[in-house]
Amino acid sequence: MAKGFHSASTRQLTKASFVLTRDRRSRHLLLGTLSGIVCAALAILLFYFVAPEATSVRQLTQARHQLAVLGKKYDDRELELRMTSAKAAELERQIDILNQRIREMQDKLAFYRKAQESKK
Repeated sequence: MAKGFHSASTRQLTKASFVLTRDRRSRHLLLGTLSGIVCAALAILLFYFVAPEATSVRQLTQARHQLAVLGKKYDDRELELRMTSAKAAELERQIDILNQRIREMQDKLAFYRKAQESKK
């Protein structure tokens, strides 16, 4: 038997009024779930835009970009240095050849001078 109607007769049961209402627990559950989702979204936004880690991530991204730029500049400078070294080596080789030709010409000149002195 239903609670509260222990000794009641069936006539008394028909006289009782029953009102159907919505379950308030589902409304509270829905409001609690929505507030939890809103709080989680706010926490995520706070984490990404206000947290010091977000600043660190931005700084890391900037540092990586700067590293890439500096790496390219380093490669360019290294190429220039190699080309300068190659040019310097070529110029030294040409100077050595010219010095050798000067020595040969000086030897010939000395020979002609001795030959001319011996004729006198």
